[in-house]
Amino acid sequence: MNLIRNKLITTSLAVGASVIGFGVLSQPAFAVNVNFVKEGGNPPDGWTNLNWTLDGRAGVQGSGDWEFSTKEDDGDPIEELQWEWQNQEEVPWTLDWDGNTVSFTIQNQTISYYQATPPATSFNGFYLWTRSQTKEGKVAPGTEMLLQVDAINGIDIDPVSSSAVAPEPEGEQNITKNYFSSDTQISTLSGIARMSWLDGAPNPNQAQARSRVELKIEGFSTPSTPVPEPLTLLGSATALGFGALFKRQYSKQHKSG
Repeated sequence: MNLIRNKLITTSLAVGASVIGFGVLSQPAFAVNVNFVKEGGNPPDGWTNLNWTLDGRAGVQGSGDWEFSTKEDDGDPIEELQWEWQNQEEVPWTLDWDGNTVSFTIQNQTISYYQATPPATSFNGFYLWTRSQTKEGKVAPGTEMLLQVDAINGIDIDPVSSSAVAPEPEGEQNITKNYFSSDTQISTLSGIARMSWLDGAPNPNQAQARSRVELKIEGFSTPSTPVPEPLTLLGSATALGFGALFKRQYSKQHKSG
């Protein structure tokens, strides 16, 4: 009987290892899915604002004013950085959140904002907001601000974005505000920002257009159903494999007895 029992345990461990090995080899890369939720207006019901904003704008050429800043909610700038916008240049950026600090990086420049007790620490929703307002000598019709997210937690996603193009009438503006939710917790958003203007039109940065050409990101904690991690799914499959094996061996022993 001990021989049968030892053989059963040895065989079970071997099969379990095979199940694990098979699961690791066959498990696809974990994807992040991002869904468009709504355009404009207040946050969806149940969403909690994480109380920080990343703000970018045309600003002023040189060191006279900021082009990107972190803010508490949408208040005054906390930390600022300078950026010289070039026409149609895709500017890579990264935003990090660790539950207390939001950080924003462009090239070797980083700005941040720390909260000891934020309204929530989970981060699985955000909006992308853009504005472009026509102003003679500063912002010509056709001037565009684009804000795009193309990766979450270092994993590429189908890009999501917001874009605003300055309309024809003087003083009119175009604002786009798109809400998105992720099926996994977010620690890092990555993407591009791009300001573009037509040939012969003013460079909004040089023309001191400031927030007439602008972008914003705000983070939210949203009510959602957690998605099982691949390892959890693998563990369940392995457990099922062990259970089925023991059941077969137990049945054989009793039939032979």
